Amino acid sequence: CSAASTGEEPYSIAMICAEVLGANGQFEIVNSDIDTKVLASAQRGVYKADGAKGLSPERLQRFFMRGKGANAGLMRVKPDLQRHMSFQVVNLIRELPLRDSFDIVFCRNVMIYFDGPTQRAVLERIHRVMKPAGMLFVGHAENFSDARNLFALRGKTVYERL
Repeated sequence: CSAASTGEEPYSIAMICAEVLGANGQFEIVNSDIDTKVLASAQRGVYKADGAKGLSPERLQRFFMRGKGANAGLMRVKPDLQRHMSFQVVNLIRELPLRDSFDIVFCRNVMIYFDGPTQRAVLERIHRVMKPAGMLFVGHAENFSDARNLFALRGKTVYERL
């Protein structure tokens, strides 16, 4: 999950993986961002409870601990979910320090800040760290028609690595 910011998106992805794969499901979500402060916040996994209004009571109970006393009004991601997460500072416009081959990459609403040549260079870097037929999820405002030799559009915001 690139540009993971404070972690809401990657923890949401982790919740879905845990639900689909079950208690013994094997998965890892590598989270990256260029901003060390937001990445440290994501790694802590502590959020204001009023920010979780869209989560069902079942998900809140299964994946979060509620703060008490001085921590009232806060919630923390439970260790069972957090163990699937790793965090790394990554600048997408430089060579990626990632050596894994990823099945899925989330790079949502990031590329809109880059010009065409920079987008192409970032997509080439992402392509190199993905498995063949891996899926790239992007934002609704992002379109990579200039990268047809790297990725094939499979949905409005989903591309398959060629």
